Amino acid sequence: MMEDAAHAWTQHLRIAVLRSLLDLPEQTGHESLLVDLVNGVAIMADRDQVRGAISWLHEQSLVVAEVKRGALCASLTERGVLVAEGRRSYPGVKKPSRALTAAATLAIDKLKG
Repeated sequence: MMEDAAHAWTQHLRIAVLRSLLDLPEQTGHESLLVDLVNGVAIMADRDQVRGAISWLHEQSLVVAEVKRGALCASLTERGVLVAEGRRSYPGVKKPSRALTAAATLAIDKLKG
């Protein structure tokens, strides 16, 4: 049962990262910002967990990950955009819901203002 919950949480974290990137300028963000954004949609993750999600998403070619000025940054790929928008499913990533989309938008708006 705990494994099922951990698996579901991981899938939610991955889509939250993708959705957050989708709403950022140039569809790119650094790990610290992504931690704040995923926590803003109640996916309580620390920096190591977000780094793990970014690394996994990079291995799947859903993001391009690179270190810039000491921080891990991620940029959506074309495939990542399709998954983030819910137009394509991908094993290991939760299909986005309308509620998650609205929550991600609210989290970004909070950080802006």
